[in-house]
Amino acid sequence: MLILNLIPIFVARGIERPSTYLIKAGFSAHSAHYLLHGKTRSVRLDHIEKLCKLLICEPSDLFVWYPEKNENIPDTHPITRLKKPEINESITNLIADLPFKQLAAIAAAIKEKKEDGLAPQTKKEA
Repeated sequence: MLILNLIPIFVARGIERPSTYLIKAGFSAHSAHYLLHGKTRSVRLDHIEKLCKLLICEPSDLFVWYPEKNENIPDTHPITRLKKPEINESITNLIADLPFKQLAAIAAAIKEKKEDGLAPQTKKEA
């Protein structure tokens, strides 16, 4: 079963009030509720695009797939890439008790990763 699974993204980003966040971003309270609680059977493409822009993610990050009971799908099938581990803690909570030297190393690694991600765009613009 394919499910819209936004909560882990909000948790990872440290957004404590996802519903309020979505409403402030222009979603109706009704849409925000249904999107957050997985109660929707269909999702508008413009909502997917808006969510990806807001949460800085790809459409595949928004969905998780759980096989039905007795469903035999080979691990090589593309849909199995949508199986994801649950993220139950924000990054802030994960690093809260790390020593400063480890925090500095993590910050440097993140900065390097961000710069690597920006490099191709900069080359195209030049």
